[in-house]
Amino acid sequence: MNVDRHDDPSVSPVPANAAAASASWSAGAPSPKPDDAPAARWRRGALAAYYVAFLVANLIMLDGPARIILTVLTGTTVLLLALSALRGSRSGRGWERLAYLPVLDSVAQVGVTGQLHYTTALMLTLVGVGGAVPARRTAVLCGLLGITGWVTAVLLEPDLRTGELGYYAVQLGMAALLGAILHEAMRRRQADLKVARDQVAVVLQRFQSLFHASPAGVGITDEHGVFVAVNPAFCDLVGKPAEELIGTSSHAYVDLSVQDEPAGQQMRYVRPDGSVRWVWLTVGRTEAQHWMLVHLHDVTDRHLAERAVRESDRLLAAVSVAARRIRTGEDARGTIIQAVRELAEADSVSLLESDGDDLVVTGWVGAEVMGTRVPTNSGSMIANVYRDGRPVFLADPGEDPRVSAALLKLVGARSMMWQPVIADGRVVALLAVGWKQRVASVSDLRARAVALLADETALALEHERLLSRLEQMAYTDTLTGLSNRRAWQSRFAELLLGSRAEGLPLTVAIADLDRFKRYNDTHGHLAGDDLLTATATAFRGQLREGDLIARWGGEEFVVALPDCGDAEAAEILDRLRAATPGVETCSIGYAVWNGSESAERLLERADAALYAAKAAGRDMVLGAAAITVAS
Repeated sequence: MNVDRHDDPSVSPVPANAAAASASWSAGAPSPKPDDAPAARWRRGALAAYYVAFLVANLIMLDGPARIILTVLTGTTVLLLALSALRGSRSGRGWERLAYLPVLDSVAQVGVTGQLHYTTALMLTLVGVGGAVPARRTAVLCGLLGITGWVTAVLLEPDLRTGELGYYAVQLGMAALLGAILHEAMRRRQADLKVARDQVAVVLQRFQSLFHASPAGVGITDEHGVFVAVNPAFCDLVGKPAEELIGTSSHAYVDLSVQDEPAGQQMRYVRPDGSVRWVWLTVGRTEAQHWMLVHLHDVTDRHLAERAVRESDRLLAAVSVAARRIRTGEDARGTIIQAVRELAEADSVSLLESDGDDLVVTGWVGAEVMGTRVPTNSGSMIANVYRDGRPVFLADPGEDPRVSAALLKLVGARSMMWQPVIADGRVVALLAVGWKQRVASVSDLRARAVALLADETALALEHERLLSRLEQMAYTDTLTGLSNRRAWQSRFAELLLGSRAEGLPLTVAIADLDRFKRYNDTHGHLAGDDLLTATATAFRGQLREGDLIARWGGEEFVVALPDCGDAEAAEILDRLRAATPGVETCSIGYAVWNGSESAERLLERADAALYAAKAAGRDMVLGAAAITVAS
């Protein structure tokens, strides 16, 4: 597609992996199995490294047949674990059977050496296997194998039955229990991660449904300016299928050398079939990753009408001037209203936008009516035009019962015109134009000028609505309505900077619903969602203006209390704890910023305090110990 501009855009090279990344974004990459993850390979490699040290220790500390036997066993274990780590996902879940080898090595060390103190190595092995092996059955069998093998060695080797036998038996049992606890903690963490991935998938599916159903052309580019997604309307507008667009540079459609204009800009596209389309281009950017949202609205018909009007009449040529002012101005509403006043030679202009069941004045010039509300189900002229979607001009509005006499007196109008603002076939706003002197009729040129500016209003409002909706989706937790983790990171960074600049205290807390899994299992996940929503509402009602609360994940909430020290924070957080809905309880851990530590460290201390509150019996607020700044 050829693009006509004042300057030719520069085209940067497209990264080689752009097509693959784009396909992954559009289709959704399959979720890897637990043991396909780098963490699983790391666990295998870590165990192999541990047994390398074990091998060296055997070579140094042992001699005779015990040295040879245990060196061979340990070396075999190291080799098999290392090969499993290097093979990665190709080893599948079969590597878990290798967990029996370290246990057998440790049991063999006790039995072959006849030294009871080597039970310590078996303890460490049981703990390590419990934390490294995902399969519960394998972990349990390894624990039973280790304990059974140790007991058998003690029964067969009289030298092992010393006075310390009871001590090591108890310690071995404790090690097996610790390994079981670590194993269960790992499994629960994996379950929590799966829930989080499922929630993200639901949000992504909803966004993609809206994205593909949008009647306007929308494309998303990465930080390199390469398209990662385009909707059907975009493909139809530029005349190319998605397969040809994804993975290609957006520079053919967006001139990155020109500063973005808030209201957008009009572009001329020549499609591959030779047809010409005029579009209204708006670009939104993210501050962090520099991704772009390219929004194309087909305005070909309007452009042709504007060109015909500009050629035939000087007055409508001013519409183009007003449109340029709209594109360069910060407040699109104010610019549009002022342009309507000038082109229609009116005394007052008001913009009314939908707000629930009412229309409310959001912009005005010539008459101070800001905030005035008009019910859409009333019999007023404004409500009728909003419902019918047809413009109305009245030379003598005072004679029409649908026009409010109080409104005419407020704006001081003798004649009035009401112009609907339509976007995608739906009335989204309304322009009310008034003249203090009686106007017998509105010429076609005046009416067309107001109508064209109403189209500009529709574009500005639609662009603002789309960006606002996308921003809300990106920064709001869909279940509770609270800020999500992404919004927390942005807002908390600002709070941290403010506290550092003003030397004020700052407290961070993490609240976790007690026994939430049991509540879910007992009452069902829908009831669990209702509890989370009710808890979010209750917690928000206990906070001060300026405090920040976000859903951290699962049943955890994170709270930031600016200008709040230890004592005041404890009081506020105890109110949160007491506000937990129903008979449910929550535990809260908090930490007061020491003035120099990082946000991550501050959260770690609050999280540690939360775990301490859980361990102390739950349903309590517990603060982390204060730390001082190192001199």
